[in-house]
Amino acid sequence: MFIKHYRKTYLIFAALIIFIHPAVLAQIKSPSFRLASEKGFVKVPFELFENNILIQFRINNSQPVWCIFDTGASINVLDKNLAAQLGLVNNGTANLNAGGGAVEGTVVENAAVSLPGVEAFQQRIALVSLDILPPYFGRRVQGIIGTDFIKNFVVVIDHAGQTLTFYNYKIYNLSKDPQAIAIKNIDNVPYTEIELLLDGNKTIAADFELDTGSSRSLQINRPFANKNKILDTLPKLKTAEGIGGAGVGGDTSFIDARINALRIGRYKFKNPIISISQDTEGTGAGQDAGLIGTEIFRRFTVVLDYESQKILLKPNKFFNEPFESDLSGLELITGTNNFNEIRIKVVRKDFPANRAGLQAGDEIISINGRSIKKFNLDKLSKMFKQPGKEYLLTIKRQNKTVIVKLKLKRLI
Repeated sequence: MFIKHYRKTYLIFAALIIFIHPAVLAQIKSPSFRLASEKGFVKVPFELFENNILIQFRINNSQPVWCIFDTGASINVLDKNLAAQLGLVNNGTANLNAGGGAVEGTVVENAAVSLPGVEAFQQRIALVSLDILPPYFGRRVQGIIGTDFIKNFVVVIDHAGQTLTFYNYKIYNLSKDPQAIAIKNIDNVPYTEIELLLDGNKTIAADFELDTGSSRSLQINRPFANKNKILDTLPKLKTAEGIGGAGVGGDTSFIDARINALRIGRYKFKNPIISISQDTEGTGAGQDAGLIGTEIFRRFTVVLDYESQKILLKPNKFFNEPFESDLSGLELITGTNNFNEIRIKVVRKDFPANRAGLQAGDEIISINGRSIKKFNLDKLSKMFKQPGKEYLLTIKRQNKTVIVKLKLKRLI
């Protein structure tokens, strides 16, 4: 989740854990919901942007607000400035353990969160600054929809069709489905067991958070990685500095590694890329194993059933796609207000972008002669994961124009 870890080109939002004063919790009633369909389900479209599910929600009948649909967030989150404009009144304090570090905010209760035909009442919403989000998405993303909303429904996430279908539990659930995988609810966040096969046939199994707010395949938290000496088992040729990005609590850092295999339920993926957190605070420094993200989930139609505590995975057309991470070494962001402007935030050492002479602060004007306005961060992320591809970048650096040839190379 984005109160979690993220990306980029990954914004990777790590598990969002909220602590609310007991007096406030005592006043909160069980959530209720409404589906405006006699069939007992409602389907709505979403946009998959850099492996993040983006969808426009309404808060108390507000204008639509771009939000991240995030199973790793234990609570809904809204930008505090937007909340003030909407007249939301806080009812207590909230301390968020986020990607990059802890964040203090306030909390409102009894809000309504809705999509066309889908509404949940008596919702808790944490209010913090989300100013960090828009430059990573190239739009005004101002919210995170978490478990408080999602758990009211059985939710089908169709990544290939880019739709969410919300079911009444009485109409459809996984209680008797033999193919469903058991999940655990820990601090209002779902977990399930993942098995990792490392070099030397070393196998590690642990419960990992199910996190649609993470764009990665699998994040391993630093203490768990150190305890199990995961990096020690991998040759240096299989590891590289990963794209870090930022969580709501600040910048994050990772080492990416390619391992022999990853197993979830009855499905096994060969040669996936995992991301090992190097953070010393925030969720990446947490004591749980880590989280599984949308680079795995996008290969399935996912059915989430919080009531039955089960998840069902149905392979889709993306299932057999190879795993690739960013091959350029560039972390890109848009301008805060001008989303057509794309700048380099970080250039990672030993990557092609560094060898080509690209620098932090460079503004990309065109690629292969095409204006940067023809691209967005999602499209660039896909382009920069293609081994052997060459791009001619026109760069604005201070008052100079520089032309740079970038040839992508797989490092792990």
